[in-house]
Amino acid sequence: MPTPALKLNVLIGHPSYGGNGGISSEHPDIREWACETILKMKADPRIGEIHVKTIADTPITMVRNRFVDLARQNNCHLLLMVDSDQSPNCHRGEPWFRPFWDVAFEEIYAHYGNGPLVIGAPYGGPPNGGENVYVFQWDNDGNRGDETAVRLEQFTRAESARMHGITEVAALPTGMILYDMRCFDLIEPSGLSRQEVLERFERKEMTLTETLAALNEGYFYYEWKNSHADEKASTEDVQNTRDISLAGQAKLGYNPVRCAWDSWIGHWKPWNVGRPRVHSVEHISATFRRVVESGETSREVLMDLGKDFRELINSKEIHRVVPPPTREIKIQETNGHGPPKKRTATATRR
Repeated sequence: MPTPALKLNVLIGHPSYGGNGGISSEHPDIREWACETILKMKADPRIGEIHVKTIADTPITMVRNRFVDLARQNNCHLLLMVDSDQSPNCHRGEPWFRPFWDVAFEEIYAHYGNGPLVIGAPYGGPPNGGENVYVFQWDNDGNRGDETAVRLEQFTRAESARMHGITEVAALPTGMILYDMRCFDLIEPSGLSRQEVLERFERKEMTLTETLAALNEGYFYYEWKNSHADEKASTEDVQNTRDISLAGQAKLGYNPVRCAWDSWIGHWKPWNVGRPRVHSVEHISATFRRVVESGETSREVLMDLGKDFRELINSKEIHRVVPPPTREIKIQETNGHGPPKKRTATATRR
């Protein structure tokens, strides 16, 4: 292969704070992915220098801003950020899966002469939040005109499970994301102190909109619902990619923020949260058919599913007119720590 005219330098940033005094900590899945990916980079003639930096510190906004500064200092064209709780190869072996680096780099490299892109991998949130998907789109309550309210909404699990290819989105998570560094030029901070900004506003050298924008510090920052800063309005990843999307549309004439839907990664929260699965009528029908063919009653199936369902049944006081014979079944219980505990319960069978 001939040496390409365009060689891109890469900084790989690992925000690996362990939460116990600033020690670096990350899931072993990251190590497996990093070894494979760096070998790919070194064998690719389109890649120039490769820099790797781990920062174990908080707040995460500061760490991500620092990666941008380090990438610029090292004359890097690309910034790849990978969080410590990701599982990049979670879906390896599934027929639809394409590795994130392969997909994102190809897209950004092919588009480089036409302007910058930022591409992120989709992933889900923790189980206590319903494994919601951290990818956003704009939504509204109608099409009445400019006065119609709009808002950022997450893609639903069902929508996400059906998405493929690379598409424009309104905002992204940054757990695994590849930036063309030129994207940060679109949202460059003012470089002014808060006092300087307010003084300029007082002298009418800035409009109110310009002043509010200039008060934002860094490329990544949290937004709060009130001045007490005790409830998040948006996290630094959504804020950053949303701002790049809007600024790109205004300054470049296109939305540079894209999602690589065939490159789902896992997210250890506390188990490995993967891509949503579509539950169609066929799936639901098959579940009922399996129950009928097994000879078990719905009560037995629910009891096998765990404590919460058993408590639900008990609270509804479900009874049969004529109690059928009973049999013993094994139920596994766990409090989330250590191996499951076995307990014997009585269930009914017709």
